Amino acid sequence: ARYGDTHGLHLDNYREMWPYRDWVIDAFNANMPFDQFTVEQLAGDLLPDATLDQKIATGFNRAHVTTSEGGSIAEEYYVRYAVDRVNTASTVWMGVTMGCAQCHDHKYDPFTQREFYELFAYFNNITENAMDGNHKDSPPVVKVPDDEQATQLAAYDGQLAALTEQAQADMPHVDATQAAWEATMPRWQTLTPTHAASSGGAAMDLLADRSVLVSGASPATDVYEITMPLKGPGHTAIRLEALEHSSLPSGRTGRASNGNAVMTGFEAEIASRNTPTEWVPIHLVRAWADYEQDAKFPIANALDGKPDTGWATGASSREGGRQAIFLASAPFGADAGSLLRVRLKHESQHGQHQLGRVRIKTTTAPTITAMSAGVSSDTWHTVGPFLSHSGAVAFHEAFEPEAGNVNLGQEFTVGENTLKWEKQHDWRDGAYHSLAGGVGAGYVYRNIRLDATQRVTLHIAADDAAKLWVNRALAFEDDGSQGAGIERHAVQATLNAGNNQLLIKVVNHAGATGYSFTMETDARIVPAALADAAGIEAERRGVEHVAGLRMFYREHVSADAALRETIAERRVAQSLRDELDGQIATALVMEERDEPRGAYVLNRGAYDDRQDEVQPGTPGIFPPLPGDAPASRLALAEWLVDPAHPLTARVTVNRLWQQVFGNGLVRTAEDFGSQGEPPSHPELLDRLASGFVQGGWDVKAFMKTLVTSATYMQSSQVSRDLLARDADNRLYGRGPRFRLDAEAIRDQALALSGLLQPVVGGPSVKPPQPAGLWKAVGYVGSNTDTFVQDDGPEKVHRRSLYTFLKRTAPPPQMSILDGPSREACTVRRERTNTPLQALMLMNDPQYIEAARAFAGRVLAEGGHTPEERIAFAFETATARTPRPSEASILMATLQTHMAQMAENEEAARQLVALGDAPGKVAEVTALAAWTMVANLILNLDEVMNKG
Repeated sequence: ARYGDTHGLHLDNYREMWPYRDWVIDAFNANMPFDQFTVEQLAGDLLPDATLDQKIATGFNRAHVTTSEGGSIAEEYYVRYAVDRVNTASTVWMGVTMGCAQCHDHKYDPFTQREFYELFAYFNNITENAMDGNHKDSPPVVKVPDDEQATQLAAYDGQLAALTEQAQADMPHVDATQAAWEATMPRWQTLTPTHAASSGGAAMDLLADRSVLVSGASPATDVYEITMPLKGPGHTAIRLEALEHSSLPSGRTGRASNGNAVMTGFEAEIASRNTPTEWVPIHLVRAWADYEQDAKFPIANALDGKPDTGWATGASSREGGRQAIFLASAPFGADAGSLLRVRLKHESQHGQHQLGRVRIKTTTAPTITAMSAGVSSDTWHTVGPFLSHSGAVAFHEAFEPEAGNVNLGQEFTVGENTLKWEKQHDWRDGAYHSLAGGVGAGYVYRNIRLDATQRVTLHIAADDAAKLWVNRALAFEDDGSQGAGIERHAVQATLNAGNNQLLIKVVNHAGATGYSFTMETDARIVPAALADAAGIEAERRGVEHVAGLRMFYREHVSADAALRETIAERRVAQSLRDELDGQIATALVMEERDEPRGAYVLNRGAYDDRQDEVQPGTPGIFPPLPGDAPASRLALAEWLVDPAHPLTARVTVNRLWQQVFGNGLVRTAEDFGSQGEPPSHPELLDRLASGFVQGGWDVKAFMKTLVTSATYMQSSQVSRDLLARDADNRLYGRGPRFRLDAEAIRDQALALSGLLQPVVGGPSVKPPQPAGLWKAVGYVGSNTDTFVQDDGPEKVHRRSLYTFLKRTAPPPQMSILDGPSREACTVRRERTNTPLQALMLMNDPQYIEAARAFAGRVLAEGGHTPEERIAFAFETATARTPRPSEASILMATLQTHMAQMAENEEAARQLVALGDAPGKVAEVTALAAWTMVANLILNLDEVMNKG
């Protein structure tokens, strides 16, 4: 299934896939029939009334490598992803090398290139973005709350529904003030372009809604010039709308492969109707936008005349249209019929980041008030008190919370007390909140998110003294020297687009202490659709516009005290719900597009060289789909598990046989074609496959049949004659004997030692590994560029199945033992035998830790004499008692190590302290010596190999 915990390319960021892994584990534990197991993974989202679990199952089709690297071409990666799904499904269920037909007809097997792309058509129609945005949850995704989270979400939803109903109740006095507010709003006129040109040669087409759609050539830089007549004189501002369109990458607003755009400049000129060739620049003095990507790309950059800056729409990570409003220094358009020409510059270093669809509007409103974009604030958190000799000392002392970025999981030791950040669920802005008393300092913290950079006023009242940091920069301080009591302050600050850390230090000189806080912003910028709706007569407005205007006014504009209280309470509840929602795991799933993307034969497999269009279909060599079958993944999945299908059951039982016996009846489990190895026992393969289907695709029953068979229960010992005749045991004249997989070797060591944690399910964990491996392949900005080991046995001692797998730097303990990188589907692992494996198994800290814990078991449970303990250790690891010669060697080894450890007790202490140290050990020398013996036993050939 090529499962991995990262994207696999470029930044190789974390990607949340573990709920799919949990689904697979649960399915096998519940003995889900293999036909159902197949259908739900390939098409669970298409089942009638699909459950959450059935949707999660389709993560199988989303487990491939993805990217968001700059310069990548979206269409190329749409093709790559669908090709991966075809190759993986073909390998897993049919054991065929369909990938060989991607560029041409298969050279050896009866598959044409056209048939490859007919299969491709089943997997090329999901609502994914080719560029994953380097996010953990690139859509389509589903939320996977646990029971507690689901209960809490339901409670918040109920609370929000009640508060929303309260906020939307009949309030005639509020409606009256809304009407007055609407009357003051600018009325925007949509202009009709008469000329549009691209300096880079792109096509610019006028659509019915008077927007301009850009297509065709996509140079690295481009300048759009659009001319349109004005309606009447006295225009004061220009509104640029960046609109989405299905023809643009990911259906977003930009032409970059990830759907983003960067506009480096916006200019406007005016020409009189009488002198249409004499253009006069319009001086634009201010700009606002409803969304900015981050602090580096504010809308103000569009007016600074610098090609190396710009306004980024952030469309790669946030869908929806954008609007920007540009204010002129003086009215323009002195006469009716004047011409307006705007110039949209795209000269960023980020190539091809041009807007893809734009519309221009103007207004003659005499006043354009300052506007702000969306603002949302997280819940307040507090920690303290940090006690001191006096308030003055506390004011100047830099306690830990102000020493760096705030980490809400951090704990602080103050004397004998441990302080933690505490969430204050019910604290509202504007109210006074008491803090823990005592002479010293307390800290309050929150995160504020803005859609666009803006200047704000922060109103702070503190008892007695205060400091304020905005994004770690000191923005204000007052030492309270005017005397005890509450002092109120107004602080001007600039908050960036995106997240902003607000940290307040409240210093107490004596008595009670506390603070209050409010933030004053400009009036909220009205969404474009609502701004236009406000210009329509009330009786002609649609229901959606009426409701939208009403809710916007009540939430962002109205000054009614009771309504403001309700809205504040609703924001607190929404913030808490959003915070909880952000903690809920997500799972990548499949979701069909409403409009088919279309599939084509690609000449030599090139994404941009389309030939004939094809419809979903299956290879002609196999039985056809039923005549009434829809062209869907569900039909494909059901076709694969139809008893008449010649390969699915055979391929599946062969892989299960391989798991038990080391090699499949068809040794090339990935290739049942003409270039693969023929089955050693074809009649047996047929009988097992038919029995598997007739038995209801019961995996556990089939595995029981294999492990209770006379073939499996044979001794693995081999005579010289049999070895000469059948070295690879293809005739099954002896029991299987092969080295365990990497995961099983580690899990076995942990299990024998008693360290293995039996917990099932949950996120991946990071047991120890050598330092620096992630750094060697990491990129700046990646959230997996530095490996941070997990703490606690409940994480570092979990089964290897749960080990975090970074695709560009897989866990070395796994790779050394032939674990795959998970970049592509692997149904048959290679097994090598190298000195490096022995060095790792005998020296890796976690294997030494397992040996030490195993030694502890031996001393505690193995009897009282060295002979009893040696017998116990050997039998526990090998399932047989040692022969006299083996016991003699182990006894001599023990005596040698006992002498060594007695001579160097410090080395013994260091040895037994490795890993999760056992605490005080009475007999350090004995434990260290037995650790060496246990390490030897864990590395025996008989322990490392099955058989």
